[in-house]
Formats: sequence, structure tokens, C-alpha cells
Amino acid sequence: MNKRSRLKHLALPAKEYQFNGALRFALETPAAGHRPPQDVLRERDLQLSAIIQAFDGFVYVCAKDYRVEFMNERLIQRTGFDGTGQLCHKVLHNLDKVCPWCCNDRVFRGETVRWEVKSPKDQRWYYVIDTPIFHPGGTISKFGMIIDIHQRKEAEQELERHRRNLEELVRSRTRDLTLINEHLINEIEDRKKIEKTLRESQERHRIIFEGSRDAIFISGADGAILIFNRSASQLTGYRPDELRKLKIFDLYAKVDPERYSDFFKRIWAGQSISGEAKIARKDGRTIYTELSSRKIVIAGKACAHTIARDVTARKKSEAALRRSEAKYRELVQNTNSIIVRYDPLGHITFFNEYARKFFGFPEQEIIGLNILGSIIPWRSSSGRDYRSLMMDFLKHPERYPTNEIENVRRDGSRAWIAWNNKPILDKTDRIVEILSVGVDVTKRKQAQEQVHILTHQLIKAQENERLKISRDLHDHIAQDLSTLKISLETLFKDQPAEIRKKVSQLSDILQRSIASVRDMAYDLRPPGLDQLGLVKTLYLYCEDFSKSSGVKIDFAAAGVDELNLEYETEINIYRLIQEALNNIKRHADANRVTIRLVASSPDIVIRIKDNGRGFDVIGRRKQALKEKRMGLQSMVERVRLLEGKIGIQSRPNKGTYILIEIPLKERTSGFQKEHSDY
Repeated sequence: MNKRSRLKHLALPAKEYQFNGALRFALETPAAGHRPPQDVLRERDLQLSAIIQAFDGFVYVCAKDYRVEFMNERLIQRTGFDGTGQLCHKVLHNLDKVCPWCCNDRVFRGETVRWEVKSPKDQRWYYVIDTPIFHPGGTISKFGMIIDIHQRKEAEQELERHRRNLEELVRSRTRDLTLINEHLINEIEDRKKIEKTLRESQERHRIIFEGSRDAIFISGADGAILIFNRSASQLTGYRPDELRKLKIFDLYAKVDPERYSDFFKRIWAGQSISGEAKIARKDGRTIYTELSSRKIVIAGKACAHTIARDVTARKKSEAALRRSEAKYRELVQNTNSIIVRYDPLGHITFFNEYARKFFGFPEQEIIGLNILGSIIPWRSSSGRDYRSLMMDFLKHPERYPTNEIENVRRDGSRAWIAWNNKPILDKTDRIVEILSVGVDVTKRKQAQEQVHILTHQLIKAQENERLKISRDLHDHIAQDLSTLKISLETLFKDQPAEIRKKVSQLSDILQRSIASVRDMAYDLRPPGLDQLGLVKTLYLYCEDFSKSSGVKIDFAAAGVDELNLEYETEINIYRLIQEALNNIKRHADANRVTIRLVASSPDIVIRIKDNGRGFDVIGRRKQALKEKRMGLQSMVERVRLLEGKIGIQSRPNKGTYILIEIPLKERTSGFQKEHSDY
């Protein structure tokens, strides 16, 4: 579109356009019949063209969709091309998106907007006036006028910089004058303050001298007391007039003039002497004082400045403390308990006499050694590594107020000690030492071990007896009943129908008896434990239990098939799961049970969870003991026999969760037992 056609496109009758803002045409319509409409339009076209050409800036018109409808020659020269029909933000500012400062929404609502913007295309400042043009068809275009104000903006910025520099210069000069004035005022004030400070200093020294709780003496080379304070009179018991007549060495209980002369020579040589001395009071009492003496000069005369503090009460306290420590040492050394103290790294700082006799270490040898490797072995008799255990104990002793652990004597023999531990803290609550008092419980542990062995033998004998009964039931009674059933069916095979019906009923009774006997034999001794292994046997048992009870059982095992477990461990794991399922069947009213059997070194973990009615764990265990019910207690005893741990969590209507952890013991293991020492 050439220049002429663009102007024609823009030049419409003035009554068909309404301009709000900077540009408004006030063209009057001639009376009808005087001039042809073509001449009027041509005249308005020329007028509009003249106005736009005379405008010293850029003019453009764009539609609501950002398409440029008109550009004047100045704008075409500025952009370098005619952008009619293209997007305004691309033509004017070379942006791919709508300008962030765009105000089209305001213009197309009928508002005239004036604003300043720095174009990202050439980094120059422009003043923009955007106003709406209303077309006869109801559409609106945006008429924009752009004026380059870059030089004005730079001039304003330069002017602003000069203004700030001038203000800063004025402030600097004012500040300098103010500082000079303040300096003169401060000099005057300083002189006044110095005079006042001198007066206050003299008064302060007088107050300190007289108000000091310590006795202050200033004596000459001959021992004459020249100056003293009120506390000096109170300390010695002499009145001021009496004290002035004495020599300084008259106050010391065991000091003669010659010794004072030597003392003064050392003071005059520049030494500062501190120590303790006995003072003889006027009333005849002797008190202990802490002295500090140094040289001072008064009116050109050398003097000794002595400060004396009464420490008689402290000396008595120290004496009482020494007596108390002697009693403490006597008590600690002669007690029949092992008493050990060591630092947070485990180095022994104290070992009482009983401990030395018990462990066989002389004091000069044991002090400074680490408890781990000296009285606590690296490994227990069962093979447990004590290093990580002791590291946690030394780091957090508050977690172990009491514990039982296997110890070692100097000759290598082992002993079990029950320890009471207490961390010793400083004022900042930092652990500086740990105190442990121990009692030998080896005999008790041996007795517990004997009970453990006897219990183990009892359960083993019980399992053997169950095996014997199981075999008798399976191999004899069940077989005899099967033979009887077959014989009965054969004997009355050719009898009348009524007799055969009766015989069939008797045969069914025998069949149920055979099934009951075999179930009893299976419960007494699972036959698949030796042939199929623990996991397969438990799987089959859970499957049979689910069929007979209607309880859905989700059983899964991991890592157990690869283990070569002791038979006692296998049968007890089987019994634990068997007892748990029987308890669920009798009491839980559950329809779903989840069982997980996992080998996770160093333990075998059993998790049993049901969705039953739940119960109060503590209350149920107390009630079971009163009613002599051993279901839950038998599980606890079996876990204890296996040296494991059992936890039972349950709440009414929330189901029950049982967690059992059993130390892993394989037949090929080098260690047959594990101890839970802490």
C-alpha cells in the first residue's frame, strides 16, 4: 500500500471518526448541494496528510489484533521497512511477544494513554500517546504518536547527576565545617571532663580504698604502717590510733624485723610477692590471710602496698574437705563393689582396690588403659563383637544406666558384671567422666544358664515324647483303625441293604476317627519338618489351617530356605506360628492373617498380623496367669528359650501384631550361643 492509498484508507469523514486525546479533526460538513462529497473527502485527506507530515514524530495505527494498519514516513524510515499488516510489537520493537508495557486493553476500552518507554530495539527513550479511533462499523483502532525524547532524558539524567553532585559537595563542605566546630567544642568539653575525671578518680580511689573488704596496708622500709583502710583495722582487731603505732611485722605471727627487711628489699627490686601468712589479732586469735604485695612510690618514697584477705574459713573448709576425701577414699577402697571411672574415650582414671583385686591389675598398670581390651574383651565368649556396643555406650552413657556384660580378668578368665553407670558432667553439661559401680553376677548368670539348659532339655524331651506318641498314633492306632474299617466293609459286603447302610455309617465314624488320629499325630510332630524343611512345612500347615478354619492366611518366607538351622530352632519357630494361629482361631475372630518369616542377619524375624478384634495386652496377660492359660505365655517362654525378643501390639477392634526376633543359629556356625549383653 503506497503513501496515497494509506492516507485514503485513513481519511474518512470527520463525523464518522471520534478521536480522544492529542489528535482530533474539527472539520465541518458543507451544506448539501454546495460541494461534491468527493471534493470534501479529498480536502480532508489533504488536511490529515498535512497534519501527519507536519508532526515531528512517528505515527502508526493498529488493530485490536496488534496488526499495523498505517505507518507515517518517519516511522518507516526509523524501522527501515513498511510494516503495514505485521504485528506492532515486531515492527516497532523487534519483539516476538506482546510488549510487557502494552496498554491496548485500556485504549480499546476508550482511554487515551500517555507513557514513556525505553525501546529494546535501539535502547532509546520515547514518549507515546495512544488514543482510540472509533469506526462506523463499531470497530476500534489504536492511533499512536511516538516522540523521540532520548536526548531530553539524557539531559534530565545529566542534570540529575549534576544536582546530586552539587548536593553532595554542599553536604561535604557542611560536614567539614560541622566537624571542625565539633572538634573545638569537644576540646573544651574534654578539658572539663579531664578535670572532672581527676576529681572523680580521687573520690573513687578513696571509696575503693575505704570500701574494700580486703585489708590494705602501705608500709615503709622500716615497717612503719603509713596508710591503712577500715578493713585493715577490722582484720587485726586494732583501733586506727593503735594500728598507727605498730610496725607491719608486729602483725605477722612468725615474722621478725630482719625477715621483713629481706621481704622489703625484694619488693623494692620490683618483685610482686603473693602467698599466705598468719596474722596475730589483738584479741590473741591467729587467722590465716592471703597476701599480695608490690612496690609503689608515694611522694618519692618507696613503699610496700599489701592487700590481705581473711581465708580462715576457706582453710577450715579445705581441711574438712581433706578429711571428707580421706573418708571417701577409705569407703571406696574398702567397699566390696567394683568402682571404675573413665573418660569419654574409655581411658581408666580410677580403679578402686576391690576392682584391682578382682581383675588382678596393679594400679600403676591399669590407670590410663582403655576399658575395651583391658577389663572388657573385644569379643564375648559367644563371639559377639563389643566394639560398636562400647562406642555407643561411651558416646551416650545416659542410655545405659544399668547393664550386664561379660568382663575379662588379667589372667584371661571371664566374669559377668552387673554395672550401674552414671555420667559426670561439668558446669556446661558436658560429659567429663563416667562412673561405673559393678557387682559380680557370674554365679547368677551360671544359674540362669543352667535353668536355660534344663528348660531346653525339658522342651527337647517334650518334643521327643511327642514324636514317640505321634509315631504310635500314626503307625499303630491309625493303621489298626484303617484295617478295622476295611475289614468291616468287606465282612458285610454281601449283606442286605439295611445292614450295609448301618455298616457304611460305622465306616464313616471310623474314617473320622482315623482323620482325627492322624491330625493329632501331625500336630504332635509335623512329619514334613525333616523331609520338606521348615518353610514348606509351614506353608502346608497354613494351607490346611486356612481350609479347616476359614481364615485366609498370607504366608511368605525369605532367606530361610538357605539356612542350615538347628532342629530346636526349627521346631520352636514352627510351634510359635502354630500357637499364634491357634490363639487367633480361638480368640481373635479374624478372617485374614499375614505371616512373614525373614532371615535378616543376625536374626530371624517373624511377623504375624491379623485383623481380629484385638485386646488389651497387659490386661490379657494378667488374666491368663490367673486363669492358668498358657497360650500367650508359652510363646513368650519359647522366645526366651531361643534368647530372642517378642513384642505384642494390640488394641480393641484394631487387630494384633506380633514381632519376634530370634538370634540366627546354624549348625555350621562356629558360635553356638548369642548373648544380649545390653
